[in-house]
Amino acid sequence: MADSEAVVAQTSSATAFTAAGYPPVYNDTNSDASGAAATKNVEDLTATGATTTMEDSNISFGATELTNYIADGSDLGASHHVAVGNSTSTGVAENGIISDDTHGSNVIHELFDGSALSDEEERLWSIVRANSLDFNAWIALIEETEKMSEGNILKIRKVYDAFLVEFPLCYGYWKKYADHEARLGSMDKVVEVYERAVQGVTYSVDMWLHYCIFAISTYGDPETIRRLFERGLAYVGTDYLSFPLWDKYIEYEYTQQDWSRVALLYTRVLENPNQQLDRYFEGFKELVANRPLSELRTGEEAAAAALENSENGGQEVEGENLPNAVEQSSKPVSASLKDAEELEKYIAVREEMYKKAKEFDSKIIGFETAIRRPYFHVRPLSGVELENWHNYLHFIEGVGDLSKVVKLYERCLIACANYPEYWIRYVRCMEASGSMDLAENALARATQVFVKV
Repeated sequence: MADSEAVVAQTSSATAFTAAGYPPVYNDTNSDASGAAATKNVEDLTATGATTTMEDSNISFGATELTNYIADGSDLGASHHVAVGNSTSTGVAENGIISDDTHGSNVIHELFDGSALSDEEERLWSIVRANSLDFNAWIALIEETEKMSEGNILKIRKVYDAFLVEFPLCYGYWKKYADHEARLGSMDKVVEVYERAVQGVTYSVDMWLHYCIFAISTYGDPETIRRLFERGLAYVGTDYLSFPLWDKYIEYEYTQQDWSRVALLYTRVLENPNQQLDRYFEGFKELVANRPLSELRTGEEAAAAALENSENGGQEVEGENLPNAVEQSSKPVSASLKDAEELEKYIAVREEMYKKAKEFDSKIIGFETAIRRPYFHVRPLSGVELENWHNYLHFIEGVGDLSKVVKLYERCLIACANYPEYWIRYVRCMEASGSMDLAENALARATQVFVKV
């Protein structure tokens, strides 16, 4: 199935998934790379993250269920009857689609444990009650709560839940929230926060990277970790700045010494433009120079090569006399020559992929380098950056690949979430392509979360 067909097919259950708080309506399982790369400065704490909230106090599950949950992201709500999408929880999926609210505005007016507030906390809560979009007041309130209630996870949950409903694209605060749960809560809660984060800020490379790092440090089962990486790559694997996630995945497979998986990851990452594409091609060549082809091929590749050799060998026997003793003695040399030819072909296929990706890279590099702030912030973007996004979208729309179009819009609407013109453009583009579920999903996010009046 082509990417554009997959997009349309996967949107058929968009409304049900959104209402249930499950992963977003668009999940391109055929994609290999993408996302907004980690920007390591102070502003990162206000970067990418959107919330899908689940009931805080009634989720309890064991290690086996936890492993299953982190691997597919779907078992928590189903297995434990979490009331997602009704009065017991807030749901935000795919960069911010919101359902009913208990973690949001309601918690501004309630304390979960009846703990007393400091005078400064009271003052800051009164400000955000009056104006829930006062970003600076929220940041001050989070800092004050962390200072005054360092060991009180209920108060910390309250402020993070309320803040992330209003500013769901701040991935740095999702990470801080998960860290608090790791310090004061339970493993269940850490996983829950990460799941809420990736269901909300689905197209953030950084959020998936943090989740995968957590999984590597927590779980021993390689398949569980691989499934989480694959979930992330399905959304952000083709992002031009997705290299931190690809790097971590390749690094992990190196530790497992699973060379066919390493080679396959290099093959996949070479298919699309990437800021580090040249480095990946050099890494692939280094891998090939140090490992035999038999270790690099997947089982399917090895079987295909064996079948091809068998067919070629049969043709030779039919067209020629059986070899004499001299010819028999030359078989080792012939086998060696055949191995060299197969290796050359193996490399040539990937080099051709790399060249095609480089060709497309040359067409988009100007747009990519003009993106100065790929993450969300309340500060306005410059006119030059806004125009660049319009120009980039116009170019990608002309390519005719719906997968690329959707993913670029999702990237754009992290940085440009507060600009109605981009939401309107996205909705109209999806309508024009016949993707009404995607259009409705984008419209709901815009009107309920980001540019609500």
